[in-house]
Amino acid sequence: MKLLHLFPTLELPISLQEVTVSGLSSDSRYAQKGDLFFALQGANGHGLDYMDALRETGIAAIFYEGEPSNVPADIPTMQVENIHTLIQHAATTFYAAALQKSNIVGITGTEGKTSVAMFTAVALQKLGRAVGMIGTNGIGPLDNLKENTHTTPDFLALYRSIDEIVAAFETAKSVDIVLEVTSHALDQGRVAGLSFAVSTFLNLARDHLDYHETVANYRAAKERLFNEYPSIASVLNIDDVVGYDLFKALQAKGDRALYPFGAQACAHENYLRISEIDLHAQGLRFTLTHQGQSYAIESPLYGHFNAYNLVAMVGNLLALGIEMPRIIALLPQITLVKGRMEAIFLDNGAVAVIDYAHKPNALLQVLKALKKHIPNGDLYCIFGCGGDRDRGKRPLMAEIAEANADHVIVTNDNPRTEDDVAISNEIFTGFKAPEKVARILDRKSAIEHAIGVAKAGDIVLIAGKGHEDYQIIGHTKHHFSDAEIVAAFITQDR
Repeated sequence: MKLLHLFPTLELPISLQEVTVSGLSSDSRYAQKGDLFFALQGANGHGLDYMDALRETGIAAIFYEGEPSNVPADIPTMQVENIHTLIQHAATTFYAAALQKSNIVGITGTEGKTSVAMFTAVALQKLGRAVGMIGTNGIGPLDNLKENTHTTPDFLALYRSIDEIVAAFETAKSVDIVLEVTSHALDQGRVAGLSFAVSTFLNLARDHLDYHETVANYRAAKERLFNEYPSIASVLNIDDVVGYDLFKALQAKGDRALYPFGAQACAHENYLRISEIDLHAQGLRFTLTHQGQSYAIESPLYGHFNAYNLVAMVGNLLALGIEMPRIIALLPQITLVKGRMEAIFLDNGAVAVIDYAHKPNALLQVLKALKKHIPNGDLYCIFGCGGDRDRGKRPLMAEIAEANADHVIVTNDNPRTEDDVAISNEIFTGFKAPEKVARILDRKSAIEHAIGVAKAGDIVLIAGKGHEDYQIIGHTKHHFSDAEIVAAFITQDR
């Protein structure tokens, strides 16, 4: 697209008027040949500081803000004001065709985003629809996900990702894109300009206070998805107080279809009621009631909360116009998400469960769920807390582990630039009986110890990393996978 057509009201210098661009970027790491690059003033530098990399990439032109001293003479440039407004205009214009073909399902909440996103995407694919995904597990068509550096990419990277996903389905009339929407992304405007087919709220618990500072700020960021972005429908967990408040506010507003879900009584015509949750050795069963019809649901998933995650998925599919009988038939086929209550059965009859739970409420829910699956066995809990992150949750995690597990082992979980012993000391302040807690900071040794002593009927929860395949020590990422450690131990033990 020519810049003259992209910005018809902007007074472009002659050097830019005939320039054709093939993409947009504002981060030199993600710039591609032929891009219009937006050089922003950051807290620690300017986008033009990376000119060597940008030249090598072969960008077509640069819009820059401020008055940097290193404006290149060999690439067409233009100094602009209100650069963020121009970026949003450029993205919604340049990628307009892709946006028009997209049905975006935006999912937010402290816990369960990745599971609900994956459940929704897998179900849509099983229904024969063209499906892409942007989230923790990757970016791209569901069958060809690429690694993602952020759950929700930066603004222009997100728009480019949507365009690339749509382009991968050349013959599809429309493409469903399931998007995890984080509080950081909402606060930083990374999803600005998007319209949603469905916006979904799961829950809110303490998290990211190192960034948001207060729970009120965190809540406000999450609510922006529903208050500031157009959506055809919203799916809301009304058992959560924030979800209930959103439901009442959106009901009064009357600008969209609503699909509330939960266990409490609700008279709304689209209400999805969850009841009679039963956890057993092979998974879970529950009753789902909708518009006077009750359905007995059997699932291989573990955990009380996965009943809610599945019903959130049901709400998403209903909101996209899929009939309930087709959805009900799919539910038994929705299986484990990597690193989310991922069970590995040990030769001695014990089970190792790998889960991403790295926040107080997530750890509590996982431990409670697993304990119900083994009323006669012992529950081991291996966990740590990330360095350079919310220190206030460290003693809270300890309290929860001690109260809900039979055996607790504190280990490392991405200590980053903090001293791992100091992190563990802060965790230990939350234990009432610290002498009963093992401190094995080498994560591999901690895992091997726990699965080595566990007996038939026991569960070993390895919490915190889930799908991650690295350990961050200092500023360096080292390869590390909880699942690989367990698999290697099983092989070695044989």
